[in-house]
Amino acid sequence: MKSMVLGKLAAAALAFGLVASANADTVATFFDPALNGSTPLFQLDAVNGVFTGGWDANVQTQQLILEVPITGSVYVDASFTMTPLTVAGSNLSGGVITFTDAGNAVVLTITFDAGSLFGPFGFGASAFAGQNVTFAGPGIPAGLSQEQFAFSFANPVAIQNGFSYTASFTSSAIPEPASLALLGLGGLMFFRRR
Repeated sequence: MKSMVLGKLAAAALAFGLVASANADTVATFFDPALNGSTPLFQLDAVNGVFTGGWDANVQTQQLILEVPITGSVYVDASFTMTPLTVAGSNLSGGVITFTDAGNAVVLTITFDAGSLFGPFGFGASAFAGQNVTFAGPGIPAGLSQEQFAFSFANPVAIQNGFSYTASFTSSAIPEPASLALLGLGGLMFFRRR
């Protein structure tokens, strides 16, 4: 009887761990800091096949407020830089996006192997998302899985050779289930001892 109860508890703990591990957490997010298309975050040079992006809090009058719920942090007057990406159709090369706080300390780094541009550029909703994404930074937990991010574009403005855009940002990942599994195993050991 005791082994049957322990077996049921183990199955329940495993099921709880699997269900909990399937839920993604928001890693970081920001609302579009630009009031209009005059202060873009991204530029697409379609003629030369280059996609660039960034926001410098020291230059812009609007604040980019980066929220990092996974660490419980909020950064006012944040900045970000992105390595220039090459464009081939709707595919982008891999790169690195680095977010910094008002004191220029790195708070989040996103590395991705490739990127994609979605949607009709110049009209309607468009987006930029990365593939094979990795998040790093102070307080960012190790062992994240299914890491993903997307910038949602707005305010397209025609520029020489392409368009510029403002954007909002969101990212998510599934935390490592190991800590939750350890908690479940600890509970099982408690019941077993009793």
